[in-house]
Amino acid sequence: MSIKNLIFDLGNVILRLDQAATANAFKALGATQFPHLSQHASSKTIVDYETGKISAEDFRLQVRSAIGLPESVTDAEFDKAWNAMLLDFPKGRLELMRILKKDFGYNVYLLSNTNAIHIEYIDRVCLKDFKEETLYPFFDQVYYSHDIGHRKPSKEAFEHILKDQGLKANETLFLDDMLENVEAAKKCGLQAAQVDAETDLGFLQLRF
Repeated sequence: MSIKNLIFDLGNVILRLDQAATANAFKALGATQFPHLSQHASSKTIVDYETGKISAEDFRLQVRSAIGLPESVTDAEFDKAWNAMLLDFPKGRLELMRILKKDFGYNVYLLSNTNAIHIEYIDRVCLKDFKEETLYPFFDQVYYSHDIGHRKPSKEAFEHILKDQGLKANETLFLDDMLENVEAAKKCGLQAAQVDAETDLGFLQLRF
């Protein structure tokens, strides 16, 4: 079956990440329990924020408590630390999205587990050299988990795009850096491959 649709992950596929940078930034602000951020209680906080269940204000409050951040740390300082993991776009990455749409006729989509604080920063800072205010012009449609209420690897995240765009799963290729998400996409009938920000995506121009 030929591939007509491409769904890309954002973090560590389209955009380079360094999650250790956020850990170091919070520690520099005085966090005393940062490793706890990846443990049960606070990871639920992240999931809730990335699926739109809690506000940015509630997210900050819960993370502050979970990592022992001093009360003197401002929201602006918190956001700067939280965004420290967001680096840049590999050379030619975003331009490739337009090429795949215009020259190769793919339907190209973005599906990202993300949040409003990150997206505001990506739009304002990471995109500053691309003459665009958002990522939307590079794709046929963009799906952020905090907007659609579903987060990979849940089947609802994949089904949301398929239904919203009227796509056939077996004509759709999903690309993500996390094997868990790749396997989840396959269970939903999509074709899927594990890639990352350093993977040469030129193979997509061979047209399946």
